[in-house]
Amino acid sequence: MEVIKKIENKIINTTYLKLGFLWLIIYSTFSLVDKLEPHIYWVFDITSFLHFHTLLEFITIIIYFIVFTVTFYTYTKIHRTRLLVFAVIFFMVGWLDFFHTMSYNGMQGFFVEASIPRATTYWIIARLIQSFGMMIAAIIPHDHRSKEKPLTYLILAGMGTLFIFYLVSFHLDIFPVLFIQGQGLTHIKVYLEYIIILFFIVTILRVIKDYQATESKFFMLYAYGITYAIFTEVSFTMYRSVYDTYNFLGHILKIISAFYIFRGIFLYNLERHFKQLDQARNTIKSYADNLEHTVKERTMELQNKNEKLILDLEYAKLIQQSLLPEEFLVINNVKFASQNFPCEKVSGDFYYIQKIDEENIGLVIADVSGHGVAAAMMTVFTERIIKPVYYDGRMGSYIRPDKTLEYLYREFNKAYFPDEMHIVIFSAVYNASTKILSYCTGGMNTIPILFRKSGEVEVLDQSEGFPICKFGDYFQPLYQRAEVNLKKGDRIIFFTDGLMEPREFQKTINKEILIDIMKKGMEVDVLEAKRRIDQEIVNITEANINDDDITYFIMEI
Repeated sequence: MEVIKKIENKIINTTYLKLGFLWLIIYSTFSLVDKLEPHIYWVFDITSFLHFHTLLEFITIIIYFIVFTVTFYTYTKIHRTRLLVFAVIFFMVGWLDFFHTMSYNGMQGFFVEASIPRATTYWIIARLIQSFGMMIAAIIPHDHRSKEKPLTYLILAGMGTLFIFYLVSFHLDIFPVLFIQGQGLTHIKVYLEYIIILFFIVTILRVIKDYQATESKFFMLYAYGITYAIFTEVSFTMYRSVYDTYNFLGHILKIISAFYIFRGIFLYNLERHFKQLDQARNTIKSYADNLEHTVKERTMELQNKNEKLILDLEYAKLIQQSLLPEEFLVINNVKFASQNFPCEKVSGDFYYIQKIDEENIGLVIADVSGHGVAAAMMTVFTERIIKPVYYDGRMGSYIRPDKTLEYLYREFNKAYFPDEMHIVIFSAVYNASTKILSYCTGGMNTIPILFRKSGEVEVLDQSEGFPICKFGDYFQPLYQRAEVNLKKGDRIIFFTDGLMEPREFQKTINKEILIDIMKKGMEVDVLEAKRRIDQEIVNITEANINDDDITYFIMEI
């Protein structure tokens, strides 16, 4: 172990030596240029310089847009926050450098006349954005994940770039003078370059810290790129003409900087995928070499996991059933008889009957999209959200069913559920003192049916509402409740669509059969009425596949 640590330390020290050696070489180059300035300093011919300048800038711009493309696409896959910052930075800097190139003195111009002040202003804004943005990216932990939508930030970056273009093109006078022809750089231009250098220095220190934590060589490639960027800015504090040697040297260093930054970002974000691919290749080779043994081993594992899964589902069924009310309840002199037939081990249907106080009873019946475990877990979420909200302590009054559904809709949209999942639900509150049932639908596709003691049949279809779904970013629905006066002896059946949903051959129970059973059952106890419905369900589903959950409960005043 000590030998391995020594080797690792040697590698790390060698890496730091390479970075230090790079700084020494570049610094020595600048010192040599400074000493030999009387012999090697010259001002290029404008036409010749523009050819070189345009070529060098366009190479850099292409690299920046490649970095933008890679980071933007990769962020949509792995959601690493740094990638989003990089995408925004290099999108803006790529365009600003394009504007700088086209507005360089001697060019044809881009919408407006090309000039030294305009090109210099574009340059300093682009470098400030690049250096500050890269510093922010370096401060963010390298493995931090984000769920931000990249398109929103790209649109904002585009708007910001256009705004800068507008100001520099048509209101250049609001910016400070950065270069005076015949005199050279102004103090403010030099100070801004020093600020940019400071941002880069902070960035490189953070990158070295990332390297120490991960020992990934790609962080050092990124550090090399920032090193060249620092000396690029140094060269742009030294030029006396926009066509001189220092200006040309700065653009050469800028290309090298962009290349290393691209390599560091691109290779680091692909490194993990290459490793995973290599691991998969080795795994496949191992499986191929030991196929028969592996198949037996995996088959045994699958059998064990399948048995455990079946056992877990049995436990889940017991747990879910324990959350449902008892099949027969009497609350505040109101009788309830209920039944739930899941089509799988666990159900996507849910109903809830809760005594609020000596007068009020909360009622809920819901149907979650899909079946099985996912739907069952959604019923648990629904029960957890709805149960505490029947009483609104802030208002000092019992919450209305429409407010209950509004709250559920908001909480559902805060949660990280798949977009395709949704809930249809019916919520009600019954006051035993006034005998008023206040109710509201949440997109429920089955309407409770009221059977009067006097023989009339009504449907509770006067409320309005929207399913509980992931539309919170686009739509805030209105839930409108309704009320109905009840009398002693009245019954209401609440049910999900499994009770009357079309099957491949026939319906489970059609509406006419259900109404007939309920009418005849008005002369018998509510439990006997429930037993007749259960028997009808059993008679029909024995001859057909039950492909949906069946849930209902009867309420008798």
